[in-house]
Amino acid sequence: HPAPDGPWRLIDVDDLGVGVPAWDLARPASWYACGLLPAGEWQRFLRAYRTARGPALPAEGDPWAVLDVPARALTVQTAARFVTKAALAGRPLDEAEEALVDACDRMAAPPTGVP
Repeated sequence: HPAPDGPWRLIDVDDLGVGVPAWDLARPASWYACGLLPAGEWQRFLRAYRTARGPALPAEGDPWAVLDVPARALTVQTAARFVTKAALAGRPLDEAEEALVDACDRMAAPPTGVP
């Protein structure tokens, strides 16, 4: 939303509903992957999206084949923004912010069994 007395700021072209459709679902996919969106709500969202024939996902199959990269990228971007905001405000991260940072830590860890 706009800062006090400021204009709206769009982060990227996807905010306008154009671009690669998977990016339109990156935020809810990120929230689900970080544990911020309960599994039941995520499944309900996916069913509704597919029923409406949304363009980002195939009618059936694993949605993560399409959503993995956008969700990871948005998770990192959002976590960085939250860390910056918290640091500037001189406060610790809240629970939701911490969940995104924790997800980044998990993504950065090498897969199990890799030397």
